[in-house]
Amino acid sequence: MDCAVIQIELAPYHLGVCDDETRARIDAHLLECTDCLRAYLAIKRHIERGDRARPSDAAKAKLRAAVASEFRPTIAARAARALRRPVPLYQSFAAAAVIVLVVSALAPILARPNAPAPVTASGERVDTARPTPENLSFY
Repeated sequence: MDCAVIQIELAPYHLGVCDDETRARIDAHLLECTDCLRAYLAIKRHIERGDRARPSDAAKAKLRAAVASEFRPTIAARAARALRRPVPLYQSFAAAAVIVLVVSALAPILARPNAPAPVTASGERVDTARPTPENLSFY
């Protein structure tokens, strides 16, 4: 086999993803060719040690920003997801209790008429909430 073809197949050979026929051909070639054997050992050492260049902090930040802008959901999508979440039963009871308390506190205020106090023929205002009518002219 040609050395250029073998060197292309060395990484899949090392990772074990090539078929049996290709593996047998590479085995036979590596026994004969020291250049391909050295290339295989270099690839093997590189894969096992992890001798690879690390990306810079700027490259990492740029990649994170690109991924975030591509996959970050819109505000509408986040709101829709929040509304689809199931609400625990205790939160439903707490919300219902708050609504009942607010309605019961506001009911007397809203039910009270805002009509002015009745006025007598002489023009005096009379307090009708008291058991005996009283003059309200000082208000």
